[in-house]
Formats: sequence, structure tokens, C-alpha cells
Amino acid sequence: MPTRRKSGGQESGALPRTLKARSRPGDTTLQRHASFFDDNGDRGVGVAECARGLKALGLPFGVAEAAALAIVAPLSIQTRGSLLALNIDIENIQNGKHASDTGILDKRGRFNTRRFEKVFGACSTVDRNGDKVFTATELTKMINANRETLFGSLVSTVEWQVLLALAADTRVVERGKSVPALSVARMRSFYDGTLFYKLAKARA
Repeated sequence: MPTRRKSGGQESGALPRTLKARSRPGDTTLQRHASFFDDNGDRGVGVAECARGLKALGLPFGVAEAAALAIVAPLSIQTRGSLLALNIDIENIQNGKHASDTGILDKRGRFNTRRFEKVFGACSTVDRNGDKVFTATELTKMINANRETLFGSLVSTVEWQVLLALAADTRVVERGKSVPALSVARMRSFYDGTLFYKLAKARA
């Protein structure tokens, strides 16, 4: 069992969250994404683990706990077949994919480069201004274009709004106002499963 020690003023396991990827060789992109929250490496994510991860990304105390419960509860049902477990099974995380998403992660949770390029790359169907950055307005248009179910589009809206709030790396002028935006590089790091680690490291 790894010993606990303080590093940078925080108590952690063998290595702090920002320095050790918890995913395994052969993991899909979606599994790598979910593994960020797996503190003890048991391939499961409970509410407390999810909350700690969200706080490492910048969500404040209270908000992180509420968001963690909202994330873990449905994914527990989808990946473990039980709400009582209140734990996400990373091995089955692909079962948590919802309708109305971009299709950039396939049914098995693997990164589809061709689909990414179509949505966010050089031939983007989302970027309306040719500046290769994506604001809330453009992301909303994308969500509406991919809408399959009301529930799916609502989940997508929440996900993108949270990502924009936590990970915006530039600003652009839109309708005379400066607004936050996500660059193509930021989008790619989100979809390849590395963004959360980068954000947490930057905040450490």
C-alpha cells in the first residue's frame, strides 16, 4: 500500500493528481478521461473522488459536491446497473454516452480524428467566423445541430457550459463584447483525455 505524504501542502497518494495519469495502457480516450477522477486506481469513481477532481479543476466547495452527485448517480446506473452503488465503473464508461453528442468519441469511447476535424478542425462546421475559436454562441448552435433527444441536448448544454467556464483559453469579440472561447488545441486536449490533467497542474 502506498504511503501518504504531503506534497506542495496537500496530502496525496504516491503521486499527486497533477503528476500521475491513472489510466492504463490500452485505455480508450473516454476511459482516460474518467480515470482522472480515480484517486485510488480501483477503476471506479465515487462521489467523493469526483468532487475532489472537480475542485482540482476549479469548481468551488459545495458546487463541486453537488455536481459530483449529479454526475455519478446517472453514470452509476449506466455503468454498474445500480444507483445504490453510487460509483462509476470506468471499464464500462462507454455505456454512459448520451444522445445528442458530437460523435467525436465513438461508441466504444475512442477518439475519432476525422470527426473531430469536421466539427472543430480546418473544415469546422461550428466555427462561424473563421477564427478557429469557439464561443458559447457557436457551441449552442452545434448542440442544436446534433440534437437527438431533449434530455441529451440538455446534458450536452450543461457539459459545454461547464467546460467553457473551466477551460476557456482565449477571448474574442462577439457582438461588440469580449467573451470567453475555447481554441482548437483546447478542444483536442479535451477529447484526447489530457485536458483535465493540464488544468489541474496549472492550478496546483
